Amino acid sequence: MRTLTRAKVGLAAVGAITLAVGLIAPAASADYAPGPGDIVGVGSDTVQNASDFVADGDNQADAGYNSAGNINRVINFDATPDANARLAYGLGGPGGTNACAPGTGGTAGTGNQNTGHTDAPCVLNPTVVLRAGMNPVLRPNGSGAGTTALLNDTCGPNPCATGPFVINYARRSSAAGSSAVSTAVTEFGGAGLDSVTIGNDGLAMLSSTTTNAVALSAAQLNSIYACTATTWTAVGGTSGATIVPLLPQVGSGTRSSFLSAIGLASPGSCVANVEENDPEAIDQSSSPANAIEPMSSGRLNLFQGINGSANGSPSGPSGFGGYFKDPSCGFGVTSPAACVGSAKTLTPNVKYWTTGTPSSGTLFNINRSLFIYFRDVDVNSTVPFQPGSSLNWVRTLFYNPCSGAGHTTGCGIVNGINYGPGGPPYYATSAGQALIASAGINATYSSTVGGP
Repeated sequence: MRTLTRAKVGLAAVGAITLAVGLIAPAASADYAPGPGDIVGVGSDTVQNASDFVADGDNQADAGYNSAGNINRVINFDATPDANARLAYGLGGPGGTNACAPGTGGTAGTGNQNTGHTDAPCVLNPTVVLRAGMNPVLRPNGSGAGTTALLNDTCGPNPCATGPFVINYARRSSAAGSSAVSTAVTEFGGAGLDSVTIGNDGLAMLSSTTTNAVALSAAQLNSIYACTATTWTAVGGTSGATIVPLLPQVGSGTRSSFLSAIGLASPGSCVANVEENDPEAIDQSSSPANAIEPMSSGRLNLFQGINGSANGSPSGPSGFGGYFKDPSCGFGVTSPAACVGSAKTLTPNVKYWTTGTPSSGTLFNINRSLFIYFRDVDVNSTVPFQPGSSLNWVRTLFYNPCSGAGHTTGCGIVNGINYGPGGPPYYATSAGQALIASAGINATYSSTVGGP
């Protein structure tokens, strides 16, 4: 999410006036703290940039939904607090290999520990204020975490099934599945959860450009991630070096998609967890020449552009690439030369395996759908999203079917879909689709009641 901050002009004067009249200033927040009329989304790392662009515009000067000056906004909280989508701490944590610092780590309920502990991956456990006036909570990182947060949100401190809710939608790079939908039916009624597909994304293997890795099939990846094939010679390579298989963090939709595609229920003990779609995880590993990880083509496109891949171009539209910049270079810095112009663009030292012939089977290189999930009960809410509009937030942004009270007169067919009054929701408009494409993925739109 592009962090939104309040204007700072005249801040000292405002503070003085506030003290003079005895008012209490609102608590500060690292991110913009959404108000009661704003729409809040969390979840998938893979989908976050597309949703960021739809909300706030892209780096090609294309305006997003919030640029229209509407009173109520779309606030799309990223999976990690770093705008380059990297973890705040590395896997080993600040205290050494597999030693988490007090208050960090992957185990729930350890925030008050005063000694180090081994809850790898060791991360900062970054927090976020989901609504103005709320306490900070753990930032939902990944498809699973976002969906869990959505399902756990039964009107915040006052459980109910009809809102107002704290979290409105969850991003996913894999389908939520029948279990999540069934839970939502029990909690919220109706069809539980509805979803829209906003695009599709490639998923292939990533390695260093200087590597012992070879082209791999799904079956070979199964044996690698099950830890039964541990050297490159076991999968058709010439090196006897030990393979270092990397896998996205637990709760990641990319992790679920990948494991399902290679037919593996759970990884073996040789597998290391890393933040999904972070190409620098290769160089950060114990042996970069032997490390591999599944990688989103859309995310790699944001680094490299469509023609930037060293081994076959990731599929997708043009007009992107070079989005992520050297985080060691401050804003406006003109020295050293590495912080000037195109030199400061992050160019990870990686190879994307979209071509090649494995020694056995067909090259692993798949496409998966990207989703936005929301509660079915919100589709026919009678609360307008913006003053003067007759459409609620779901119908404005994501899903506007020609059904429901007040939404069957004045329908129209656009691109083969029969939309309710008001036409396509913003994500399905040409502007919304173009912004999704700017995030490096293939923009498409379809809707599914109750899932998938």
